[in-house]
Amino acid sequence: MAGSAAQRKELDATTHLTNPALHDFWEEVFLGQADIAVLHGGRSSSKTRDTACQLVRLVDHVSVRMRVLCIRRFQNRIQDSVYTELKWAIAHLGLEAAFDVQKTTIIHRRTGAEFIFYGIERNLEDIKGTSDVDVLWVEEAEKLTEEQWTVIGPTIRKEDSLAILLFNPKLVTDYVWKNFVVNTPPHTVVHKIDWTDNPFLSQKALRDIAAMQEANPELFEHIYGGVPLGDSELSIFKRRWLDACVDAHTKLKIDLTGRNIIGFDPADDGEDKSATADKIEGVFTDAEDWSSGKDELVQNAKRVWAKAKHAGATVSYDTIGVGAFVGGYIDEQNEANAASVDHYAFHAGGGVMDPDEPSDPQNSNSPLNKNEYLNLKAQAWANTARRAMLTFNAVTRGHSIKPEDVLSFSSVISAAKLDALFTELCVPWWVESEGKKRVVPKAKLKKDLGVKSHNLADAVIAADNVNISGPTVAMFLSKRHR
Repeated sequence: MAGSAAQRKELDATTHLTNPALHDFWEEVFLGQADIAVLHGGRSSSKTRDTACQLVRLVDHVSVRMRVLCIRRFQNRIQDSVYTELKWAIAHLGLEAAFDVQKTTIIHRRTGAEFIFYGIERNLEDIKGTSDVDVLWVEEAEKLTEEQWTVIGPTIRKEDSLAILLFNPKLVTDYVWKNFVVNTPPHTVVHKIDWTDNPFLSQKALRDIAAMQEANPELFEHIYGGVPLGDSELSIFKRRWLDACVDAHTKLKIDLTGRNIIGFDPADDGEDKSATADKIEGVFTDAEDWSSGKDELVQNAKRVWAKAKHAGATVSYDTIGVGAFVGGYIDEQNEANAASVDHYAFHAGGGVMDPDEPSDPQNSNSPLNKNEYLNLKAQAWANTARRAMLTFNAVTRGHSIKPEDVLSFSSVISAAKLDALFTELCVPWWVESEGKKRVVPKAKLKKDLGVKSHNLADAVIAADNVNISGPTVAMFLSKRHR
């Protein structure tokens, strides 16, 4: 969006009313040749308010009738949109007389320029049909999918039109992060801003930020530092580790062996899915999930039993909730079919394996398992994450590694499945309970990030942490009906 000397003067004139840390960014966007402007970072960084101010000033300054299309994923009411921020910006800049703020739109009195508002989820076809758009403002763009952008992007067809994408990064696998920040397209301006660059924060906001930084520095890095999950110290798994684990046994020229295991995570509520992960001869060869309900546990258990029988595998199942009944249903199938599918009760909420052993097998001075982890789930996630890290170091840095420490996912699993699985593994982070590590509860993931249950990941963890011998032998439901 190329600009004139007059626009530069206007930009300079009201800088004190907007964030000076973004002055150079907006100058490059409005006075340069940008087609897309990407502004990302943590919370309380002034992204939304500054964008509202800049667009209000732009509309007021130019002499043409502009159309500014403002969209976000969900918008049940006009108040859910950036409409409120634009109203604030108009008052903040002293331009109330210049704009007619109506119930569902905002119109510039002199030029007839207008701001229009849509929610993507319910109005994608309406957005697709919107024409003559000069500026597209996508708020909460981290939730934008490739399919949605394929529909929305072409609304910006006019010469000198501009798309502005604002977001707080969530996952390293998000479409916007991968395709606009990591791999920046031509004629795109990208800028990161955090709370430290916002001079307008209240003392209350600064106290709240400092409190989170003190209480939970890892979560703080994601929420206020704008570091996406899967790439920060917050995540139990790092995406780069998992990417290195694809065909790791082949890359390292190591033959893996081991008991065949089908990890099974049964559905436990209406929105939950059942999931399985197949670990065959030491390598994960498949992962799948499917919609299911509590009342379908029997048929799901039969499905997993048949899969395990075909693969000569043991079923390792999560016993939390309805999963407690899986072993009995597998026994019924064994008896009815004169078969001998073994099963292992992975009691995620139970005690840790080898409680009096060091939590890091390579460091005898590390805390004991019983002092480091709250339950088996935390220990199991840590075990598999440690193997992912060791595999990453072996594949990318040439470090030595024991065969039993190699974590390998076969490339026969589709790229889409691997992406979904790795995303689920990268989302959870550590929280502390009773002075010990635990995996962040699924309810908190859903509330804080809108992330659904990580069923595929839990199936992988169940398959990767079967301990048939030793202190946890009682957790293994012994072979029956042979």
